[in-house]
Amino acid sequence: MTAPSSTNTRMLSLAGLGAGAFLLAGHDQSTLVLVRLTICGATLAAVSASDLAEHRIPNRLVLPAAVACAVLSVIAGVPANDLLAGGAIVVLLALVSLTWPRALGMGDVKLALLVLAGLDGSAIRALVLGLILAALAGASVIARHGISAGRRTLPLAPFIAAGSLLALLT
Repeated sequence: MTAPSSTNTRMLSLAGLGAGAFLLAGHDQSTLVLVRLTICGATLAAVSASDLAEHRIPNRLVLPAAVACAVLSVIAGVPANDLLAGGAIVVLLALVSLTWPRALGMGDVKLALLVLAGLDGSAIRALVLGLILAALAGASVIARHGISAGRRTLPLAPFIAAGSLLALLT
């Protein structure tokens, strides 16, 4: 058996922290909601570590978690209208990604799908907060590096994860 890479170790550690943070944020919820928040938080944290290290959001993490969260949402009775409204946002983000792939990758779109399935009522606020945090970080990169900032990439997953946690706590 080989030792885990430092990226895998970091992803596992952050996944545990993310699961715990989301679980604590939803402490007064039903068991189904707590399970959904745990899956969402752990996945957001692990994906954030991957995005920071590799500038990549692995489908093998995001897609199963999004499906699990969507199933748990349906079982818990989340209104179909909420899920459809979230689906419209994902479609809009997919169109942005197809139009400007350097600005928003398809991995980021799938991450939005996870947030929408995992946070139901707080999802739109989570995405907006995450995008505001990313915009602030982008502005600081531009302020520091000037015109050369346009050649830099900014991993979006950590900002979406932070926005998600903030949305749960507010």
